[in-house]
Amino acid sequence: MAKASGKYMGTAVDQDMKDSAALKVLKNIHDFGMLTPGNAMKWDATEYTQNTFKFDNADAVVSLAKEMGAKVRCHTLTWHSQTPQWVQSLSKAEMLKALENHITKVMTHFGDSCYAWDVANEVMGDNAQMRDSFWYKTTGMDFLTTAFKTAYSVKKSLGLKTKLYYNDYNTNTINAKSTAVLAMVKKLMDQGVTIDGVGFQSHFSYSDKASTADQVANFKRFTALGLEVALTEVDVTASSSSPSAEEQKQQSTVYKNAVAACKEVKECVGVTIWGYDDNYSWLSTKSPLPWYQPGGANSEMVKKSLYDGIVAGWGGSSASTNSSTTPSTYSFGNTGNSNPGTVKPLSQN
Repeated sequence: MAKASGKYMGTAVDQDMKDSAALKVLKNIHDFGMLTPGNAMKWDATEYTQNTFKFDNADAVVSLAKEMGAKVRCHTLTWHSQTPQWVQSLSKAEMLKALENHITKVMTHFGDSCYAWDVANEVMGDNAQMRDSFWYKTTGMDFLTTAFKTAYSVKKSLGLKTKLYYNDYNTNTINAKSTAVLAMVKKLMDQGVTIDGVGFQSHFSYSDKASTADQVANFKRFTALGLEVALTEVDVTASSSSPSAEEQKQQSTVYKNAVAACKEVKECVGVTIWGYDDNYSWLSTKSPLPWYQPGGANSEMVKKSLYDGIVAGWGGSSASTNSSTTPSTYSFGNTGNSNPGTVKPLSQN
């Protein structure tokens, strides 16, 4: 159904997923056409020691995507979290040089394996002001312009097709933070900085009231700048690991509203959920994802009603959500499939 809408449906994955039951299910269904490495491409995973690069974990994710016929959203080049201490201790000039070097080496390694790169992640604070991170304290806005300009330079010099994204959370509807992000992105673009898209992480709770119309109205503010948009890290928490039927119904509605918003906006290219199995979610105690394993790791996978909400968002109708060991009569709609979560839980972003 996603493919029929001209869009993709994806999920986060980490290469160290060793859950045979989960992996077996994924290889027998056709739900996912895009993978996002949850941790394997972050700075602490790729350059923990200065100028010593390690790509084997991330390469395994790319290989899995190729095996499944899926694309890859590469995540992330610049973030205030999961960045080694040596970076945080540098002077301004040293920090910007290290950033340029990191982006150049990482993007060059992965080349056109990446449909898109989250060049910068979560630089806006919850107070709608620039996040008071070590990046901002040391360099002001220079780290952000340096990140995007370096990424664009690598893209042009290598002739890459990869899209360059800014990614953030709590921005799905028109509010102070999304308005601040809009202004920041516009200012950068007005200064000649190339940004191709904005990612809306979309971490929701079951009680979230964000309607499809509210999200569409917000997304269109960004697409009016000539940007594409995507839902990049969708999950919907319940109040516990054993939510009531009513809570699950509310979770399904939240999923439906978000997916339907992407479907309605032409420039929304797709939806990625932040893992697919509760067992490996960073919010595992809140039952946020469409599948779970009642018996724990390596046990039978069970599809939840949340799956129906996603299908409904793409315009499909519900069907049985019993164990997904046997493929359902419907799917999210991609050719190829993809991935699991990770043996260690996915980090927040």
